[in-house]
Amino acid sequence: MGPLDLLSEALIDILKEFSATKRFLSPAALKEALVARQELFSLLSPTLGSSTNGESDGASVPVARPAPLSQAKSENSKQSYLEPLHDLKTLLLRILDSLGPLVMGNYEKRFSELHQKTNECESLPSLILIGGQITRMLRELMYESTERINISNNFLIELSRDLHKMEEQLFSYQNYSEESHQISIKFNDSLLEHTNDVNITVDALISVQDIHTIITSMLNVISTAIKDKNNTDEVRHREANLKISELQDNLRTYKEEILQVKERTESLEKEIMLDDLTQINNRRAYDLHIHEYLRRYHRDGKHFSLILIDIDHFKRINDNYGHKIGDSCLKEIAQLIKSSIRQSDFLARYGGEELVVILEGSNASNAENVAEKIRKCIEKTRFHFQDVSVSLTVSLGVTEVTHSDTEPDIPFIRVDEAMYRAKRDGRNKVCVVTDLSFCKQRR
Repeated sequence: MGPLDLLSEALIDILKEFSATKRFLSPAALKEALVARQELFSLLSPTLGSSTNGESDGASVPVARPAPLSQAKSENSKQSYLEPLHDLKTLLLRILDSLGPLVMGNYEKRFSELHQKTNECESLPSLILIGGQITRMLRELMYESTERINISNNFLIELSRDLHKMEEQLFSYQNYSEESHQISIKFNDSLLEHTNDVNITVDALISVQDIHTIITSMLNVISTAIKDKNNTDEVRHREANLKISELQDNLRTYKEEILQVKERTESLEKEIMLDDLTQINNRRAYDLHIHEYLRRYHRDGKHFSLILIDIDHFKRINDNYGHKIGDSCLKEIAQLIKSSIRQSDFLARYGGEELVVILEGSNASNAENVAEKIRKCIEKTRFHFQDVSVSLTVSLGVTEVTHSDTEPDIPFIRVDEAMYRAKRDGRNKVCVVTDLSFCKQRR
């Protein structure tokens, strides 16, 4: 088992222990738990100590002792320190990358700062402290996600209850209509029965006076039945109108609630898919769209290309002028790129100072022309903020989709490689990679 695997497994076990025992997870507690694990001695300490006489005592537990100064300066000691540092940094960056699609809102800036701190950290204790900060952010993200899920569940429960009530009303109205229909049938049958009785009586009688008496009697019965039926129908008609009015009010209320839910859903979707700083699409939106673009390419042959854009020496802007000016530069660059591409093209902030463009229907050559247009536009622009004037350049990588791209990560690896080649070749360049053995540049 390699150092990274060992460290990953130990970190997962420690987090499980903290969760099971409900202990508060702080950077100090995490550091103590890591140091306490025997299998991590070789990773967290330059050397392992031995007994004072140089011989092992069978009853004693090995204790890590500080290495002598001369030994600490040796190449082996330096290597034993850098190896766990590199492995832990790789692990933390991997964790941050996996958290990327979950990060939104106020967490995006915090996430970006932690990613930058982790990348630049050269001290194992400091890296462990950063791990604690990442753990706290993860805990807060999980709490907020749980809250959102609870709100959604409560709303669904209420909506289900309301729909059930409306269903009962519909069944009630259906039963009411059925009852009215049955009453009408009985009334018609009764009238037919009285009419038949009149016919039979008339056939049996000879006297006109008897016939007159019987018909008058029967007509009185029918007239009374009709009046009773009209009175009953009037009552039932009023009841039906009340039920229909109540049902209409409920339907109106449900319609308003559904519109409110739709508005909340659209607002939440916008919040989830939009980068707070630049007001363009975020990493989560990119992940969803690239899957859809790739699916349509393999299904319908709809070609597309990628452009990955990274601002050159952006850290210097933040260090020299402050993050506020750096954020303003990033926002203005996002708008410059947006104005340089078609409305149908997709632009997102991939993370930090990296932006990505998806050009539907474009091959690598066309995408290279668009990338060159973006590069020149930013190169010619002066970014003014109060009394500060800043000039910036960008490095751009370009690739196009191929039949071997079965997963979104595959074309992104190429475009990422192209962007880094542009960086290595002096920055402020466009580099095209259609496979990992080909690179073409333009200035």
